Amino acid sequence: MKLGYLITIIGGLSLLASCSSKTNNQQPTTNNQPPNILFILSDDHTTQAISCYEGIFADVAKTINIDKLAEEGMMFTNCYGNNSICSPSRASILTGKYSHKNGVYLLDQVFDGSQATSNNVLQKAGYQTAVFGKWHLKATPEGFDDYKVLERQGRYLNPQFKEKGVDTLITHEGWSSDVITGMTTDFIKNRDKNKPFFVMCQYKATHDPWDARLPYKGSLKDVEIPMPDNFYDTYENRGQASKRTTLKLEYMNQGTFPHTRLENATEHEQREHIYQQYIRAFLECGMVLDENIGDIMSFLKEQGLDENTIVVYTADQGHFLGEHGFFSKRFMYEESMRMPLIIRYPGKVKPGSINNDLVNNIDFAPTLIDLAGVEIPEEMQGESLKPLLEGKTPENWRDAIYYHYWQHLLHRNVTGHYGIRTKTHKLIYFHGQPLGMTDYQAVEPDWELFDLENDPAEMNNIYYQKENAELVKELKQKMLDLKIYYDDTDDKYPELVEQNKKLY
Repeated sequence: MKLGYLITIIGGLSLLASCSSKTNNQQPTTNNQPPNILFILSDDHTTQAISCYEGIFADVAKTINIDKLAEEGMMFTNCYGNNSICSPSRASILTGKYSHKNGVYLLDQVFDGSQATSNNVLQKAGYQTAVFGKWHLKATPEGFDDYKVLERQGRYLNPQFKEKGVDTLITHEGWSSDVITGMTTDFIKNRDKNKPFFVMCQYKATHDPWDARLPYKGSLKDVEIPMPDNFYDTYENRGQASKRTTLKLEYMNQGTFPHTRLENATEHEQREHIYQQYIRAFLECGMVLDENIGDIMSFLKEQGLDENTIVVYTADQGHFLGEHGFFSKRFMYEESMRMPLIIRYPGKVKPGSINNDLVNNIDFAPTLIDLAGVEIPEEMQGESLKPLLEGKTPENWRDAIYYHYWQHLLHRNVTGHYGIRTKTHKLIYFHGQPLGMTDYQAVEPDWELFDLENDPAEMNNIYYQKENAELVKELKQKMLDLKIYYDDTDDKYPELVEQNKKLY
């Protein structure tokens, strides 16, 4: 039985949607046409930078087109990644499985495209499938009728793409977000109109080295951007992991983002100086992205496809925008773990609706497959969000998200850790071990527990307070249950067994 509830398999005829004739390019009008799917994936575009999520930047940089998607669809407020780093997250999004099941724990592991993925399942069911933009999986895309994907991270200006059937990289002139939008719309315009389409439009934005084109580049240069309340975090009431990491803004290097630095500055002065450069660049980069989302939605409407196309907007993970003085992601802390998720499906999803249930990025693949009326592969660990989209949360929907970050001390000195997030608490175990995957140094294990209702900024670790002993016990048991359910138990990693006898 799937976690949360039994998934009901619904035939394609139950997901009919009509589409009135508007142009010669529109999908033929039939009584049994399954929905098209446009899956838009950005990179690191965290909820704090999206104005409909009402963060501190909402008045500085409006994301009017993403906001419109939310007005016309459902916005999820508690969507979380299970491993906040690019390649592992993308593998989970495609497969509906955790890293230890899909084989991509780290950034440079080869992705097995022959396993069940949303695209190859839908392709076999008769969908035309394509992916354009950032792929960032160490493998040639499989299960796509067409693809044009960036080489690794790619570049913003005049990007180069690996294209299906071509041995050499092809350079496309222009700004990457504009180019990727054009590839996506060209494919949809020239598709086989007797078949539904599933297109993955995957932008490089807003990944470092955060950049923008005109008219947005430099548009915030004279704007003093507000700082998060915990910008000056000194990590006093927390474990060693936050003290150890080099995610702090003052440690940002020129390879990550070209910036100026102050001479003879205090740590906090340097942090403030770098922050203003960083946040302006990040938000300007997001403005270009938002414009492109508006362009692609206008295209769908012009083509008469907006009423019978499911549009999903999300990112591969969250990102720190100065919270705790951090940039980047990786940690299980809220800004890094939380992802945007907006789904627009006219006639099926109530416009302007908001869902607060706990959602995981392993839910994306089974959801898209379910909405297409296709049977969800048993190997997928996620849950279909279809009942949530219909406004019907199952009584036994999940009450916790399990998270596991594997890259122990591999990048930016972030300690390997796992944990759970419930609606009210977050328990994190920094196991401090490379788990047999790398030769990186072990460090002293540690725990953190946060009361998210009273301490949403995650500033006060209450794990070691005696009055929380019963709560700790309860959360550890819940975490253990999820580890067993997802088959990620510590007995698979012998180096943890003796250590955990003492700590659990």
